[in-house]
Amino acid sequence: MLIGRRTDQNCGGLRLVALGFLGIVLLACSSSGGANASPGSGESSATNVAGTPAADLRTQLDILLGEQVMIVAKESAAAVNHSDEYASYTALLTTNLTDLTNHMRRAFGNTAATQLADAWRMQNNYLVDYAIGVVTHNDSKSNGAISGLTTGFVPQFAQAVSEASQLPLDPVTQLTKQQVAEDKAFIDDVFAQRFPAFYKNLHAAYAQTSRLGDAIATQIALKYPDRFPGDPSAQPVDARVTLNLSLQEHSYLATMATDAVVADRAAEKTAATAALATNADSLRAAFPAAGTGFDKVWAARDAALLAYASGDAASKSALTDTFVRDFGALGHVGHAAVTAQTGATIKVIDDQRAKSSKTLADDDRAAATAMQPIADSIR
Repeated sequence: MLIGRRTDQNCGGLRLVALGFLGIVLLACSSSGGANASPGSGESSATNVAGTPAADLRTQLDILLGEQVMIVAKESAAAVNHSDEYASYTALLTTNLTDLTNHMRRAFGNTAATQLADAWRMQNNYLVDYAIGVVTHNDSKSNGAISGLTTGFVPQFAQAVSEASQLPLDPVTQLTKQQVAEDKAFIDDVFAQRFPAFYKNLHAAYAQTSRLGDAIATQIALKYPDRFPGDPSAQPVDARVTLNLSLQEHSYLATMATDAVVADRAAEKTAATAALATNADSLRAAFPAAGTGFDKVWAARDAALLAYASGDAASKSALTDTFVRDFGALGHVGHAAVTAQTGATIKVIDDQRAKSSKTLADDDRAAATAMQPIADSIR
């Protein structure tokens, strides 16, 4: 009953659902040999549970799968807005695919990674086609894209995942079908300018990705404990992944909000600001020092980002000086990491204001990627 159920829970809640699903799937996958070995067996008590190769794999897979959804959302929004940003974000899907394929290659080898990449590329192409079809009112194109996703991508990708990982085919198929449905929902919303629904469904699609990522990463660790030692389902790993996903989500949501400010899309700005507040709730729940002033520091960051996008030059120092100092102290994070991420986000806003569409997507990704050392420092 968990698979295929729409939910509005935050990332942390969905992670628990995902791990419950894993217990069922991995029990079905258990067999003699490496699959029965505990991925954490033999580790000393001094081992950093959240920093093992298995933990790294789960973190990176979930980040990349979640990022793909955010890129699709930005590419689709750009298509709707007839923005020059469209080409930049569409190209970024290829970069994301390359990184995802490299992780699959490390786990499964060249042949399986190529099969997975081919299926994933099919998905990207159909999602782009669906957005174009919807925006141009080309029913043949949009309907063909949905048909291609459901009858082409889903079975091909699920079969490739199942064969490579030995996860049962039916649950993987259900997870993949659900992801397609979630993605379609937010594309439809942004086209119809249902912005509150768009951000709500975007969050659901983003959170959904970790269910598949967790299943794959955990199965890889079970199959190849020599290559990926550690327990990817341990609580410290869950905390690390939750922080990484919430901070990445914040980064992409923030630049969606600032883009709405720069382009004077008032209705979207209101919905994006509300989405940032929801994301802040998730971060507060995941942040170890939430009781020591997190709300004030983070709200000041969001306000300063929006103000800077509107042309308030004074807000830049509120980000580069005040926020860096206050958040560094709050999270016990080195100022260099916070400064780098803050500067990268400011660069994205500068791109948006200057209409530097060719560099925008790569800079946007750089800002989101710069959240990872912060998340890993907080743990």
